Amino acid sequence: MTREGAKSWWGIELPKNVHHLIKEIGKDWQEVTYKEINARRKAKQDFHIYEKRASEEVRPCVIWVFYNQPLWSMSFGGWYLYVRTLKGDFPLNWKWPRKDLIMQVKQLFSCGFLPFGDIYDECWFAAFEKKYHRPGKRKKNAVAFAKCRFNKRGDIVEIMR
Repeated sequence: MTREGAKSWWGIELPKNVHHLIKEIGKDWQEVTYKEINARRKAKQDFHIYEKRASEEVRPCVIWVFYNQPLWSMSFGGWYLYVRTLKGDFPLNWKWPRKDLIMQVKQLFSCGFLPFGDIYDECWFAAFEKKYHRPGKRKKNAVAFAKCRFNKRGDIVEIMR
């Protein structure tokens, strides 16, 4: 029974810390306080946060590197690095700047270069394209296979072989 219900039916004013009254079969009325409600909500939130952070899944992915040469302007031209999975495409460039993932890719596929310095190093992209070249529409197109670890939200946590 709510606070208003107790006031209108019984004519009593419940204490300020009581949210409502509850009656189970064969028992007396029990008070439910705001503290109890907030504790239940916090426990539920903590469980959901733990569930989201704790569960991860590993899926196959493709590391796709290509060179984009625009026809009429110099904007948006250059090397692109994508991680493609069944869940979707994850661009690792100016659209979605995840420097930690770019460094993981460079460490996994070193191609004779040490993975430090500029993360958008032209030499590494060219060496990757030369080693893992795949014919296609683009002249400079490379594909390598790897695995990705995703968290529950669908974000990439780690790239591995």
